[in-house]
Amino acid sequence: MSSRLIFSEDGVSEVVGYMLLLGIIVTSVGLVSVLAFPIIEDAKENAYLKNMEQGFTVMDSKISLVALGKSPTQLVQMYSQKGDITVYDQTSSRMTVSFTNKTGTSFELYNESIGTIQYQLGENKIAYEGGGVFRKYPGEGDPITITPPEFHYNGETLTLPIIKVKGNQSTGGNGVLNIFLVSDNIPNVLYPNPDFNSEFTNPLMIGQQINVVIKSDYYVAWADYIEQRTEATVTTNAAAKEVRVSLNAKPNDQNQSLTPPVDVFGFNVENETALNNFSMLLANGTSSFKLKMTTSETSTEPYFTFSAVKSGGAGTAGVTIELKYYDLGDVEHWKWDVQALKIGGDFDIDFLDNNGTVEYESNDDSWTWTNTTYDTTNSTGPGGQEIFYHYMSEVGPTFSFTPATEPGDPAFPSGFDKDNSSYVLYYDVMPPRITYMHVVEHELEVRVG
Repeated sequence: MSSRLIFSEDGVSEVVGYMLLLGIIVTSVGLVSVLAFPIIEDAKENAYLKNMEQGFTVMDSKISLVALGKSPTQLVQMYSQKGDITVYDQTSSRMTVSFTNKTGTSFELYNESIGTIQYQLGENKIAYEGGGVFRKYPGEGDPITITPPEFHYNGETLTLPIIKVKGNQSTGGNGVLNIFLVSDNIPNVLYPNPDFNSEFTNPLMIGQQINVVIKSDYYVAWADYIEQRTEATVTTNAAAKEVRVSLNAKPNDQNQSLTPPVDVFGFNVENETALNNFSMLLANGTSSFKLKMTTSETSTEPYFTFSAVKSGGAGTAGVTIELKYYDLGDVEHWKWDVQALKIGGDFDIDFLDNNGTVEYESNDDSWTWTNTTYDTTNSTGPGGQEIFYHYMSEVGPTFSFTPATEPGDPAFPSGFDKDNSSYVLYYDVMPPRITYMHVVEHELEVRVG
C-alpha cells in the first residue's frame, strides 16, 4: 500500500507569531529600561533633594533657637540616601560691616567668615548660610532663596543678627544624619557699642555711611533677597562673588553748634521737597549783623554764596538775604527780606521763608532753571525754600558751607555771638537711608555624626 507525505505550512504562522510577539516584548522592555531609567533616577534624586530641602528648612528654625539664645542645644535628624553634607567655616562665605564718618575715617565693625552648611548631590546644592537656606540647581542658573537670611532693613533701621557657623566636617552615605547644634548663648554686641568707641551710637550721625559686604557662592540669591524684600539697593561683584549694601545716615533735626563747616552729605538732588529746614539762631544780634557763607572756599565754579545782613539799622526791619550762584563765568543773583528781628535778642532766621517777595537781581539771564528763564523783565521768583533746594541740588549731593567775606568788607561775619549760636539743617538724603543700626554676632558650633 503506498502512502503519500503531505507538506503543510499551517503551523508555521503560529510559531512565527510567538517569536514576533516575544521579540516585541523583549524590545519594548529594553527600550523602556533604557529610556525610563534616567527618568526614574531623576525622580529619585528630586525626591532626595526635596527631602533634604525640607530638612534644611527645619534645621534653619532650630539654628535660630540656638543662635539667638532660646536654647543651648538642638538636634536635627535628616535621612540621606545619596550626596554629602559639609560644614566649613574658613572658606568662601564672609561678611564685612563697616561705616565711614563725615571726616572720612573708616571703622570696621566686623570682618569674619560666617560659615556654611552645604548638601551636595551631583551639581545640585542646598546650603544654610547667614540665617537663610539657598538652593543651586545644575547648569548656569543663579541660586535661589528657600528661607530668607538674617538681614532686616525697613528704610529706617538696619537689624543685622550675624549667625556664625563654626565647624569643619563632612559626611555622606545612606542613613540618618545627626546634626548637633551647640551655642553658649553669649551675643557679641558690635553696634551700638559706645563703651568701645564713642562714635558707635544711635541715632547715626550725619555723614556716616554704612557698608555691608557679603561674600558667598550664593551672593546672587543674597542680592535678590535684599533688593526685593527690603528698601535697600545693592551692587554685585561677580568676579569676587560679593554683594554690597550702602546706607546713608540722615541729619538730626535739632540745633547744632554753628561751628564751620556746616556739612551736607548725600543731599537728595532728585526730590524737590528734600529740604525741610534751614534756619539759624544767632545769639545777641546787633544792628551791624552780617553773615556770609559759601560752598567753595576757593571760588571753584560751580558754587554759590548766601548772605544775611541786618536791614533798617536798629529797627525791626529784619534781614536781607542774598544768594548768588556762579558758573560759566556768569551769576544768578537773588534777593529777599525775611522776618523782623529784635536788636539785643537772638536772631531767629528762617532761610526758607516763603512769605517775602524774591527778586532776581542779576544782569545775566538764568540758565539753571528748567522751565523758566529769569531776567530783568521777569524778576519775581519762587520762595526761599525752592531757591535753596535748587542751588543745593546744583552743587550737591555733598558739600559744605564755610564762612566767607564780602569783597572790600572783611568784617563778615559780625554783629552776633558766634560761640553761642546754632543752626538747623534738615534734609532728605539720597536713598537708601538709615537712622538706627543694631549689629550682633551669634556663634554656634555644628557637629555632624
